[in-house]
Amino acid sequence: MIEARRLVKQFGAVTALAGLSVEVPEGRVGLLGPNGAGKSTFIKLALGIFSPTYGSVEVLGESVTTAGPTLRQRIGYMPEHDCLPNRLTGVEFVVEMAQISGMTRQAAIQRTHEVLNHLRMGEEKYRPISEYSGGMRQKVKLAQGLVHGPELVILDEPTSGLDPQARREMLRTIRTLTELGHSNVLLSTHILHDVEQICDHVIIVSQGKLQMVEQVESLLAKLEDWVEVRVGEPRDAFCAELKKRKLDWQEHGPALRVSFRGDETFDVIIAAAEESGAPLLQMERATRALEDLYLEVVK
Repeated sequence: MIEARRLVKQFGAVTALAGLSVEVPEGRVGLLGPNGAGKSTFIKLALGIFSPTYGSVEVLGESVTTAGPTLRQRIGYMPEHDCLPNRLTGVEFVVEMAQISGMTRQAAIQRTHEVLNHLRMGEEKYRPISEYSGGMRQKVKLAQGLVHGPELVILDEPTSGLDPQARREMLRTIRTLTELGHSNVLLSTHILHDVEQICDHVIIVSQGKLQMVEQVESLLAKLEDWVEVRVGEPRDAFCAELKKRKLDWQEHGPALRVSFRGDETFDVIIAAAEESGAPLLQMERATRALEDLYLEVVK
């Protein structure tokens, strides 16, 4: 979908991307990283808004440098920043953007109403954009990125500034509309939960460099699952009993992390405590969160 080779982008003394090489797979892909990681710079290079200092980038099999406007007609883009013309209504703006993307006026009008209806804009679509709430403005930005049926939709922080209910609705909408349109999606965000909700793959960048490319499902499958256990003395005898019962454990401060192997794990821990004579003070199942892994990667 997107292929970057040794991509470098410098702004004076600041290096936003430092030799980034990555192949973005098809499907719904999350571009994840902290603020300032280089995500927006990568997107603008993929769109041809910026030119690379060094390296190259191809999108949908074409060079961004040579393909120009014909390639951008195959891409939908929802920018992070609010750049909407307040004087236009939602319908007027999306129709205009559809025509800029190469659609005839009649086709643009028809498609605009289809997309805005999917977004549940109702009669609000006929109001001036200046009267829209933050959530409505985000919907219009999304609509103009989807209206021409692009092969690739690039969304830059689509849930930025939204309240929890509006965020859930936006994520649900992105998932539904992209499934209907059979579009590939690159979702740039610093919010891990958004990636978990709608993406098949995740690309993690930090300090302008690639840190990880992985399937979200594979990452979730790799997360550890354990029981947090605290016992009194004799602690060593308790640990020996766990070993006899073939339960793996590791020290974690004043507690032990005992590998979870099904509900019978709790019975084995209780039996080890009884046999060793160590009082059982705490026994709580816990999971290493995807957020923990993310923080380890970007630190």
